[in-house]
Amino acid sequence: MGKSFSNFKKIFYSKLLIMFLSFLLATSNLTIFAYALPNYNYITAEDFVNKLFVNLKIVDHSQDSWSKAKLLKVLPAGLNKKSIITKAQASYIIWYTIQNIDFLKQKFIPIQTNIISYWDYYKQTGNGFLNKNMPTEIVLMYYNFVVIEKIYNNGEKKYIVVWNPYVKAHSQSEYTELVANFISKNPQKRRIALRETSEKLTINYIKRVFPFIGDSKEHFSTVFENVYQSVYENIYKTTNDIEFNKIYTVAEQAYCYFMENNSLKVAKVQNFETLFLNKKYSVDVKIDPRWNRYIEDYIMSSKRDYPINHERFKYMISDIFSTTEIFQKPILYLMDLGILIPEFNQYDHHFYIFPDKKFSKTEAYEIFNRISTNNNLAFDEFKVDNQFFRIDNMRFLKMLKSLPLKNQRKLNFTLSQFGIDQSGIYIIVDDTKYYIAETFEQNGNLFYYVKPYIVLAKTKQQYKNLIPENQIVEVWSYNNGRYLVKYKNLQLYVPSKYLFILPKKKVFLSTLTKDEVEKFVNLQIKNKKSNYFIWVDLLRLSVYLMKKENNRYVLIRTMDCTAGAEHTPTLRGYFKSKAKIYKLYVPKYEAGLMYGLVYYGDYMIHSVTTDREGKIADNSILKRISHGCIRLSMSDAKYIYDHIPVGSVVWVN
Repeated sequence: MGKSFSNFKKIFYSKLLIMFLSFLLATSNLTIFAYALPNYNYITAEDFVNKLFVNLKIVDHSQDSWSKAKLLKVLPAGLNKKSIITKAQASYIIWYTIQNIDFLKQKFIPIQTNIISYWDYYKQTGNGFLNKNMPTEIVLMYYNFVVIEKIYNNGEKKYIVVWNPYVKAHSQSEYTELVANFISKNPQKRRIALRETSEKLTINYIKRVFPFIGDSKEHFSTVFENVYQSVYENIYKTTNDIEFNKIYTVAEQAYCYFMENNSLKVAKVQNFETLFLNKKYSVDVKIDPRWNRYIEDYIMSSKRDYPINHERFKYMISDIFSTTEIFQKPILYLMDLGILIPEFNQYDHHFYIFPDKKFSKTEAYEIFNRISTNNNLAFDEFKVDNQFFRIDNMRFLKMLKSLPLKNQRKLNFTLSQFGIDQSGIYIIVDDTKYYIAETFEQNGNLFYYVKPYIVLAKTKQQYKNLIPENQIVEVWSYNNGRYLVKYKNLQLYVPSKYLFILPKKKVFLSTLTKDEVEKFVNLQIKNKKSNYFIWVDLLRLSVYLMKKENNRYVLIRTMDCTAGAEHTPTLRGYFKSKAKIYKLYVPKYEAGLMYGLVYYGDYMIHSVTTDREGKIADNSILKRISHGCIRLSMSDAKYIYDHIPVGSVVWVN
């Protein structure tokens, strides 16, 4: 009886706690950018319009703002001026006010928007990390970037560098194959085809574009039978008609002559060799997008992960479709302008806009301030040294936003925030290097992109007579001051004082597709006795949850996770889950967890860490910081706890 009553109390108070937390998440105004407390001092539609119009100097205090709004046709149908305004209704009014008031339209809406390649951005501005000397293989990876050029009525230009990967190309070899397929289908387009116009080029521009620049000892030493062919006019000229700072072609090479310091210079587009990261490359300019506009146009037209414009938020905001279409457009546009900022839900690690949420006066004044300053960034954009950058990689963005709130204000990119090395393209955040594209070696393996995440260590000194000094060992796990390591054919425990853990690169690759996961698992996993199969992909920090249907595994859910730190790595291998733990607090680590699924010893899949009461303490996800367990968002951990039975197979790779 006592035990039953105890269980009843536990269930009752657990449900009560969940209801209370759900209420807090639904009503709070806590965003990733501020410690805003719930404010129930709501604002009516009439008051909102009046304050908006006065703040923007559309009317003064003596005029009727509501009548003016009706005249401008900026009010949504059926809106009662005495009703409490919602975020969707407020967004509608703001967006159409911007559209209908000339000075606001000129301030916020560019008169022209161009999508250009990162190479074009470099040619026009001289900014960035791409240049003419890089090998083609490396340059192709940089086409993951596109640049949005916004031109405003006053002549001002704003460039936003966008990381938005291709859907079908993830590795260096796939980019190379993309170009090879295009050339094989269009052999006539294997040629030098510059994008530059027939207008005269500046000397700085010529130096950025042409891979070879040298002195010309004779006035037109490269003349082929005394005749030049104009690239654009397709006519032939004698040497006497040649103009400086203009492009001509001879024998499938492009030339440009210019004067500098009273010396005649010749610039050429021709094949060349270059040294990059201590490796020698040969560059064929005819199949390089920098000097072949047909290839560049083909690459730029390829489908990417997200739309470039405001439509991208449809893929990011979980509740955007909970409102009608007439409100979706204003919300999406205002998020693109940085006037509206979505909220990050710590429970499920999703972004929400809450369109039907009642608008408070505090929120209204925050938006008025953003409209007045016009120095806003969309929530997926960052500013570095007067340059703007956007991350359309949701996993990387979620990692940044899931940092503890106390660290958000310290989040900064370094001035040299991007770079490339032997491993791929990286971005540096708070002095930490994160890879957002990686070069894989296929080695004939169909599943070359599926590989284990292995932690390595070097011995500081000889360990007994088993492992010599300065040897590389594979680290499997850590327990009470000792590492389980593998050295050659030995597997043994070594005290931590003998080892130095080698730092690992931090990679933010896209998750595998549904087709890739199912194909790999069903080909590789022969024993399908378990109805559920959990694959923990340590390389991508992903968990793939699969269910058996018709004797094959089908992917039912993909989750982002946090794994063990380098000095406390997650144990790899095949396991069968042993038990479930609803709630646990570990005084040793001063941290707790919810919804645990134990699969080996103390190793388990559980929620992000909590305090003694079960409230989220550290919301970090997509990081390597745990003591070896796999952490999920609270909602993902609860899903596994509720739906996956004990005894299911867990594969940690």
